[in-house]
Formats: sequence, C-alpha cells, structure tokens
Amino acid sequence: MACDVEKLTYAEKVRLLMAENYWGNNSLGGRIYSFVVADGPLGLRRAKDLTDGGGKGCYPSVAYPSAQMLSQTWNTALAREMGNCLAYDCIDLGVDILLGPGVNIKRTPVAGRNFEYFSEDPYISGTFAAEYVRGVQEKHVGATVKHYCANNLEYCRHYVSSEVDEAVLREIYLKPFELAVKAEPYMVMTSYNLVNGVRMSENARLIEVLRKDFGFDGVIVTDWEACKDAKKSIEAGTTMIFPFNAEREKELEEIAKEHSVSEETVDAAARKIIALAERCESDKKLRKAEKSVEERIRVAEEIAEEGIVLLKNNGVLPLCKEQNVLFTGAPCKVYYAGEGSSKVVPCGEYEGLDEEYKKSGGKAFYCRSTYFELMSPWMNRLCGADIPVCCKMAEGADVTVICAGNEPGTESEFYDRERMTLSQVEEQTIKDIAAHSAKTVVVLFAGAPIDMTAWIDCVDAVVWGGFGGQCSAKAVAAVLSGGVNPSGRLTETFPLHLGDVPAEQSYRDSFVIKYSEGLNVGYRYFERCGKPVLFPFGYGLSYSEFAYSDLFIKVSGGEILVSFSVENISRRDGKEVAQVYVGSSCKEYCSKELKGFEKIYLHANEKKKVTVRIEVDSLRHYTGGAWRHVSDEYTIYVCKNVNDVQLSAKIKI
Repeated sequence: MACDVEKLTYAEKVRLLMAENYWGNNSLGGRIYSFVVADGPLGLRRAKDLTDGGGKGCYPSVAYPSAQMLSQTWNTALAREMGNCLAYDCIDLGVDILLGPGVNIKRTPVAGRNFEYFSEDPYISGTFAAEYVRGVQEKHVGATVKHYCANNLEYCRHYVSSEVDEAVLREIYLKPFELAVKAEPYMVMTSYNLVNGVRMSENARLIEVLRKDFGFDGVIVTDWEACKDAKKSIEAGTTMIFPFNAEREKELEEIAKEHSVSEETVDAAARKIIALAERCESDKKLRKAEKSVEERIRVAEEIAEEGIVLLKNNGVLPLCKEQNVLFTGAPCKVYYAGEGSSKVVPCGEYEGLDEEYKKSGGKAFYCRSTYFELMSPWMNRLCGADIPVCCKMAEGADVTVICAGNEPGTESEFYDRERMTLSQVEEQTIKDIAAHSAKTVVVLFAGAPIDMTAWIDCVDAVVWGGFGGQCSAKAVAAVLSGGVNPSGRLTETFPLHLGDVPAEQSYRDSFVIKYSEGLNVGYRYFERCGKPVLFPFGYGLSYSEFAYSDLFIKVSGGEILVSFSVENISRRDGKEVAQVYVGSSCKEYCSKELKGFEKIYLHANEKKKVTVRIEVDSLRHYTGGAWRHVSDEYTIYVCKNVNDVQLSAKIKI
C-alpha cells in the first residue's frame, strides 16, 4: 500500500517515528504496511505476543552457533548461508526484519555479550557481518547491523560514556560498521551508551559519519528503551524509536503540538520509514523458504563443525573406536548457550555428547561428577559430591572426556562476567579426574575466552566446543571421533590472565569508561609488546599438517595480490586457514594487522596456489583527521596465526 508523505499531517508523520508496539511500526491505522521485527542474531527469537518482549514465550526456532563460532570457521560462505537460513526462519514466523548481526568489538574477554559478536578484529567483524547481511537480504528479509557504537560492556550501559579517541574510534570501533553497511542493511541500531559524553541515539556527529562517510541510507533505530529524549534523538538523525513507550509518546505529542522539530527533519525520517514499510510489503510477495527446517539444522551443524577449535592435542585425538571413553561434566548432558535477547528456544531435543559419540560408533559410558549437573548447571559452582566416584571410573577408562564451560546465565546481555576462569569446583574437578585418567580430554562450552592456566598442563587435549547451537554435541562428537577434521581458528586472543588485557587496566566507573589503551586491542597489543598469551589470534590445530611456499606479491591497480602455495603434507584430508597480515615500518602501529584470509580444502598430499587480494587503501591509518598512508614500505606476512609466520616479504607502494 502506497502512502504519500505529502498527504500526511505533521502529527501523523511524527507518530511514525515511534513503534506501535514492542516489535512493529505504527501503521497509521493500516495506511502503511505493518512490518514485524524480531531478535537475532544467533537464531530467531520471535515473541508470541507482539506487545511484550517475550515474557509470554517465544516460538521455537533453529538455534545456530554463536557469532564467535561462525567467525571461527573463517568461511564467509557459511556466514552467507546462515543468513539465508535465518531469513527462512523469519519467513516461517512472519518476521520482516531480523535484529542482527551484532558487530561490536571484543575489547575485553569478560563483556557479557561477546558470544554475540564476531571478533576483536574489525576486519573479521565487518567482513562476516557483510556476508551475513547479504545472506539474509537476498532472501527478501531485512537485516539490522548493531549496536552503533562503542558498546563494549554491559555495565551501566544506559548511562555510561565510552570515552574514545577519534582515531581509535575510526580504526577499531567504527570500522566493522563501515564494512558491514556496504551490504546495505535495512536498518542500523544505535547502542544504549553514550560516546564521548553524547548518547548514541542523540549523537548527531556519529550519525552523520554513518550517513555521509559510510553511505548508509537506511533506517536508524534505537535499541529497545535506549531513547531517553525523543526530540534530541530525532533532531540528531535517529529515524525511529523502539519500542512503544508511554513517556516517549507524550514527548512526541508535544513535538506534534508545538511543531518543535523542523518539518524537513520529520519528513526525512517519515520518508525512510514509509520506504522501509513499502519495501517489506513488496518483499513479502517474493519470500519463499527454500530450505526445510531439517536442512537449516544441517547448516547449523556444519557451522558448528567448522567453528570448533582444537586448542591442544598430545596425540590423544582423534579417539579410536575401540577405546573405552568416559564422559562427564554438566555440558555433556545440558545445552549451554548465551542468554539475553539472543537466547533462542531450540526447535529440537538436545542429545548428550556421550550419546552422540556412541552414534558415531565409539564406546562411551557416562558418570556424573557433580551432584546437580542434571538439575541446575549453576550448582556445579558449589558442589562436587560425585567426583571421587568419577575418578574411580576414570581409572578403568582408556580416555576420559571432561565437559566444562560457562553454564547458562554466565554469559548474557545485561551484565558482564566477573572473571575469566571456570569455577573453583570445575577447576578442581578437572585436576582430580585428570590425575586418575590414562588420557584426559577437556571440551569447553563457552562463548568467550577462559583462563585455563590452573589445569591445562594436567590434560592431554583441549577442544573449544564454544556455544555451538543445538547441534553442538553432535559436532563435537564428530571431531572427537575423527569424522570431522577440526579446522576452526580463533578470532580473538586467549590471554593467560584477565589482568593481561590493557582494557582491564583502563579507568571506569558508573559514568565513564576510558579507552586509554587506544589501539592496543586484542592481538594488536599482545603482538606489539610481545606479551605471552595462552592462545594467539588465528590459532587452531588440525589432524593434518600444512606447509607454505612460493610467495609472490604484485601491486596492481590499487590492489596487492599476495600469491603463495599451501600443501597438505599429511595423509589426511583437511582444511587450512591461510591468514595474511600487513605491517608498516611506523612504530606507532601494530607490527601486524589482518588484511585478508582464505580457507582452503586440501586432499592428503595435495598442493594448491592461493591468491589473497588486499586493497592498498586498507593499509591506511586515521591520522590528522583523515585516512593516510603512514609509510610507503610495508611487510606482508602469510601466517598460520598471528604469531606463526610462514612467509614474508617487503613491498613499496
């Protein structure tokens, strides 16, 4: 249904600027299409009642792996495919626009929503987000890039100001949004926090950056209840306020009565909202769920398989089918996932890891090591009553697999983690059982780094199962049994201790968070200062072994073509992630920054030539108020991870 802005009264146009309920726009009594939005980004969270936030329940849907797991695949094709599947989920449940993906930077490992975000690295974050958006929208459903910007903790998020230098904002915290909006998402969502003293929904300068510098022409919406002043938000360039709020309604009525916001500003926002409604109405006629739910679940499983990272392996993995394997630990039986607005009600039953391993042909038996693990995973922090029994059973097993991690409620929207370690009970459980086991494998289910220093030397292997969605146990079982050769690589640094992270040393209180670490975020800090870490950015092991050779670099037409060969020098087919970093001779900046990557499938003893393209402009830094090259000489590094350089060469541009 077409609606001409010119035929609307000023008051009607103002009414358009706030949602009609919790999840939909104001249709002006049916004069424009009423579109429906719903939470993502890790699966559809569609409330049964559009007037509340989900308190009356949400419909079951496919629970996909976390964004951390998706990025750990280093496979952008899977990001696009996950986007496709999410669109199909939206089509099934009548959703026009998905509220995802989230691209905020992982500034510190304990931020509560890190599992929802891709990486500590802006290039990885923006690249995966753009493919995710394209995947959703090519199936005629809208996507929303969030949370714009510098929302890197949950602490006091409605009122705290992120105090960030302009160059740091541009290079680290704005860059993923710049890359993501190239995919032309329907909406961008502003964050709760203030940036440099100005609330984001009222931050005209940063909204102008989004519009003019990044070229975003879609609808800018507030996060839910993030708007505290309707007039200031609209005048700053925010298009639409979500959700319906009685206090904001009074403010809008006052605006309509007093004509206190220019008609030009109101018209511009109203036009964008009407255009979005018309686009959703047109899209609805083109939508078709081209994959069944079962096929979407298989995509979720594939992402989980490729996102699993093998962190340690002293020859115990893959397991032999003849071995007797003891499984224990709460996440062996209980589904672990992050919570908050991205909590999805899985559309299928969760099968335990021991049962999934049996299905793969292995010999498995189970022993409860903590008394409450079948009732409340939180009790694992307090009780270890059955550990002696489990130790006795471990003595008779060939291998013991201990499942541990961040139980439901540990990682969530609304609050941050207080520490990076497991609970004392879980750490003691691992050490005690490992002391009685012939071989010990620890599988970790979590969405953010864990400090493993207390126990990692006691075990033979560590598998990062992550928050793998509803297929996580099946995917982990496939890696343990050897049915899947692990190919995931970390997209964030795992520090030895939380105190090693510069952001943790920066000042913060309930009013301000000072980003005094500047550009020293993640590997940019650890690489630059040479500080040891538990596992570096880009790290991951395989059951195969790969060799690199034949580096050739050509600068042509604004591009750097980095060519090299990768060979699988083992007897097992596998996938390698070749990572290309670039460093300048300018000591002010990190010696290596990720600029390209390629995931390669290689048969045993196969060799392939790989070419990674890097834009010359991507080597610039933001200095003196503009993007500039800080050097004419750069070093190209071809790596297995940021610390493991295989090939390198200098170039001049």
